[in-house]
Amino acid sequence: MTDESADHGEFAAPPEATESSPAFVRRLGLVVGPLAALVLLFAPGLHLEPVQRRVAAVAALTATFWITEAIPLAAASLLPAALLPLLGALPAEKVAPPYMDDLVMLFLGAFLLALGLERWGVHKRMALAILSIVGPNPDRLVLGFLGATVTLSLWMNNTATALLMLPIGLSVASRVQPTGDARAARDFPVALILAIAYGATFGGMGTPVGTAPNQVFLGHYARMFPKAPPIEFSAWVVGWLPMVVVLSLVAWFVLTRWLLRVRGVVLGAREVIAAERAALGPMGRGERWMAAIFALTALLWMTRGDLDLGVVHVPGWSRALLGLFGIGPGEYEAHRRDVTDATVALTMAVLCFLVPVDRKRGVHLLDWSVAKRVPWDVLLLIGGGFSLAQAFRDSRLDAVIGQALAPLFVGTSEWVVVAALVLLVIFLSEITSNTATANVFVPVFAQAAVAAGWNPLTVMAPVAIASSGGFMLPVSTPPNALAYSTRRVPMRTMLRVGLVLNLIMAVLVCLFFELWVRRIWHIETGLPAWAR
Repeated sequence: MTDESADHGEFAAPPEATESSPAFVRRLGLVVGPLAALVLLFAPGLHLEPVQRRVAAVAALTATFWITEAIPLAAASLLPAALLPLLGALPAEKVAPPYMDDLVMLFLGAFLLALGLERWGVHKRMALAILSIVGPNPDRLVLGFLGATVTLSLWMNNTATALLMLPIGLSVASRVQPTGDARAARDFPVALILAIAYGATFGGMGTPVGTAPNQVFLGHYARMFPKAPPIEFSAWVVGWLPMVVVLSLVAWFVLTRWLLRVRGVVLGAREVIAAERAALGPMGRGERWMAAIFALTALLWMTRGDLDLGVVHVPGWSRALLGLFGIGPGEYEAHRRDVTDATVALTMAVLCFLVPVDRKRGVHLLDWSVAKRVPWDVLLLIGGGFSLAQAFRDSRLDAVIGQALAPLFVGTSEWVVVAALVLLVIFLSEITSNTATANVFVPVFAQAAVAAGWNPLTVMAPVAIASSGGFMLPVSTPPNALAYSTRRVPMRTMLRVGLVLNLIMAVLVCLFFELWVRRIWHIETGLPAWAR
């Protein structure tokens, strides 16, 4: 790889690759959204205060436009900023700050770093290094593509990850040589492409910056319960990454041994991967610097906060840093959020604009021509959800909704409730935006849990993870759409494999949360003091 920025546009996303609802659903949303808002504003008999009616009307309109994508998601995300002040539901000075929340800034910094990885080809070298290890065996090759995609998606946008990996996968799939096993020859390209699509989704669950629903959950948690202990980056990884690994292995089994069969295929994959690696050439200055900054960022994220595993307690570097400014141990808890993961992400992102790659030509690791590709629509979507949540809290509409839903929780097994919510959200995500689904349901179910006397994390965390699901339909996620757009994956196969993975994911989310994440995050039973 030379010091010139790399062009990775070899697999441009076709129109079908965007996450979009069918036309009739969008038209339906344009009717249902305003009607729902008018009913909430003027219908008699609703036991809501005037301000609560206005907040509910704006929320119904925004949520309907989000779910049906009646207008672009970014445009719908601006409705709270426009309508809440106009209706007298929330002052403009309170509506605006959530759009630049600390967690929005974390995602912004993570997006910038991911763009730097793409620009200098670090992500492609990482992927090819993993694939070169697994060899040409078809079973192991599918596992290698799945593992490489998951690894990249831990840090990168899932669409960008799929766009990187699919051209390599298609090149390998084209090397299938005629054999006596016609089914294996037919199934192998399907398994390879679906492994990339699903791996791009799996990886996002493993880190706080992996996908937008994770940030939605963390933002609502911090805003709804300001006295709650923060969920550190390292605690998230220790809690959910093991589930990602298990889910990936199960998906590999489904794709190669159960619903599809790949054994018996003869490949020339080693030559393809070797040629791809040779084309990269030696690491240039830009690639080396970007890889170093990325590695340092990941290390700083993992070690910023304290990690308490019960037996082992590892203090974070932010404690020592605050100590340099005279903040003693007794004051640490009050100041621990002064340094956040967003601080790390933005600091390292800005550093990328300062590190020179070619001084004579004025080339740096990042410049604005690259940085302007940040998906601002995702940032607006997260911010719009936070703004609505602020209005819900100020008007106490969240408490009203929580009280209405609380009877569904009382007297019911926690396992049953969590399983039902996880299944609901996974299958709803098949036809709705994952981020919008998390924005709508995470705060609502959290208030219901509080009203029922439960720890809100009991439902918030599983619902947030579940909202990243949806493996059956091309419209479920952009990676699914990209996989289907290759014309190598039959719809019937995607439906069949996706249904199985939806059910398996629901089981794993419930099991890992109840048996593992609860212990790692120290989630107590009953309503904690910080949620009262």
